[in-house]
Amino acid sequence: MKNNHIKTFSTGEFADLFGVKKDTLLYYNKINLFNPAGIHSNGYRYYTLPQLDTFSAIQSLRSVNVPIKELKSYFDSPSSTRLNELASRQVENIEMEINKLKENQLFLSRLMEITNELQTVVIGELILKELPAESVLYSTSKNIDWDASVEALSHIYDEFLIEVGVNGASFGSVLNKNNLLNENYLQADCLFCRMEGPGTIKKPAGLYAIYYYQGSYDNIKNAYSYLLKEISSQKLIIAGDAYEEYLLHSLVSKHEEEYITKISIKVIPQE
Repeated sequence: MKNNHIKTFSTGEFADLFGVKKDTLLYYNKINLFNPAGIHSNGYRYYTLPQLDTFSAIQSLRSVNVPIKELKSYFDSPSSTRLNELASRQVENIEMEINKLKENQLFLSRLMEITNELQTVVIGELILKELPAESVLYSTSKNIDWDASVEALSHIYDEFLIEVGVNGASFGSVLNKNNLLNENYLQADCLFCRMEGPGTIKKPAGLYAIYYYQGSYDNIKNAYSYLLKEISSQKLIIAGDAYEEYLLHSLVSKHEEEYITKISIKVIPQE
């Protein structure tokens, strides 16, 4: 029986105190997570002041995404030990979510970098630029033949996408110096992705010859032939591998002739 001297709240009043919908209280009651203190003679539920702390605790835990199922289990038999265990599990979950959000942020930031770069590219001209060292991840697959079957290449790509995860906003391939000088332009050493983290290696800083090629990959040999001639005419020597980075691809355009590949080769002046 209700004590007339105890302050009570209707379902609507109690919900308003916490800025929740009445449906939330009704749902909690239905699943036996948080029940009203009693029911008036007219059939309406009511809540009391002592319940404010309990509901506030539930809402605090829900605000940090503690699952309903875990809350029900905890409040069946609350204790400081069990609360510590519940908080510890949720801290681990939140740390995982934070890491995931950071990965998503890096992915989107990289997409912004690429689209901004695409606004300023000059197609078909040699550009010389000093570049800082940067971290890259190389694929475990080596000696990639671009003349291989679609199935084989798809397997290599899929394997690398698993390795880089969501960070793979933009990736490309590495043509080692020997293949480059021997004009084996379709024999990539490996795939690579610009990213930070375990397993990455520093791509060296220095002067790079950069060339933006637009068109089907089938004709990229022509881009390399032009680039090597221009490097020689500038009295420069190739001092590193060629990095092919696919800036504009199927994510940006449906037409292969619009695709843009960025080729970067470290060079040094002839003595």
